[in-house]
Amino acid sequence: MLFRRQPPQKQGKSRTLADHAKIVESILAKLNVDPAQAKLKTVEGYGWSFRRGSAIIEIYVTEHDGKGYFQVLAPILHLPTIGLLQLYRHLLELNLQMTAASLGVYHDVVYVFSERLIGGLDFNEANDIITLVAGYADTFDNQLVTEFGGRLYGQA
Repeated sequence: MLFRRQPPQKQGKSRTLADHAKIVESILAKLNVDPAQAKLKTVEGYGWSFRRGSAIIEIYVTEHDGKGYFQVLAPILHLPTIGLLQLYRHLLELNLQMTAASLGVYHDVVYVFSERLIGGLDFNEANDIITLVAGYADTFDNQLVTEFGGRLYGQA
């Protein structure tokens, strides 16, 4: 007997980047952030930026190579000029304790970030990711500067 593979059942219309942008804007509104004021000019996709305490939070909904991405990041501090090995070790230790987010370094800036494909992303998960990244950023920025030096990203 031969079995024929059945085509997958459609689970409803898949969301577009614009649909995901609307989700982000509704989350921002619930956080008392005006989405229009927070909107960033981006080459592709959508972006927003807002403050949580001393941290700057950036959110992007973009498409690269035919795949949609949801990215939340927060630049938290400029690296100090000394003690980098101890700071890097501490960042790795913190990474092990974090959920749905990571710490990383790009150029001379430490970031808290989370990125995922947008397929299946809903309001609750997007809200959880934004809340987690914002919470980590607001917690770690001052703590890391106090312990290791450097300069808060939001300060000139």
